[in-house]
Amino acid sequence: MIRVAWFTCVLLLILPSAAVAQVKVSVPSQHYKAHEKINAKVENRTDNAVTFCLEVGQTSSNNGEIESTPLPFGVEQNSNGKWGALLIGPDVGSFRGAIVTRAGESREFPFRLNDSGRMRLRLNYWRGSIPTLDCSHPPKRMRAVTSAVFTVD
Repeated sequence: MIRVAWFTCVLLLILPSAAVAQVKVSVPSQHYKAHEKINAKVENRTDNAVTFCLEVGQTSSNNGEIESTPLPFGVEQNSNGKWGALLIGPDVGSFRGAIVTRAGESREFPFRLNDSGRMRLRLNYWRGSIPTLDCSHPPKRMRAVTSAVFTVD
């Protein structure tokens, strides 16, 4: 019985810090209109650097004008209860490069969506500083995090 109580105390001490030490992807609102600017944020809440890939060839449409909107995450759309990738960038000519984000650092990535529906963002990342990460042939031990669901009308 003493072992169970001791184990429970240890878990209660560890779990709160584990819940805070994470990588988080967030959007400031739950509702957007098509073509409205969305300022997504990637927060490294861990004690170490993390590395993710940035798609530099991404673009967004703003009232007929094309904006460059490099993104580190994919956009997923819910269709009939299943999440699938939303194709929002160019098929040819884009560049993917590694971005290292230090412990406690945050970065914002503004973009716009033309499609409507229930959406979420998915970020694939690796623990540690890997500035030479080959995003075309990424290493194993990839981790993923998704944002909260938001709606585009």
